[in-house]
Amino acid sequence: MESLTIYVKNSEQIDFLYQFLQHLDFVVMPVNKAKRVKAKHKEYSIFSSAGIWANRSITQEELRAKAWKKV
Repeated sequence: MESLTIYVKNSEQIDFLYQFLQHLDFVVMPVNKAKRVKAKHKEYSIFSSAGIWANRSITQEELRAKAWKKV
């Protein structure tokens, strides 16, 4: 059995697509996940990352060298 992931742009049309696919005899439909509750998206604050480099003894040049290491 093969699987296929479909992304639908218009969330209002998910039910229509789900019902249509159920009528095809060669398609096995999983549990309807179309009506799942969206998780609340917490906004990211740049200030929450403040101090991540505190107490680190690394220079900008060393950091760049590690980031752009040639293979």
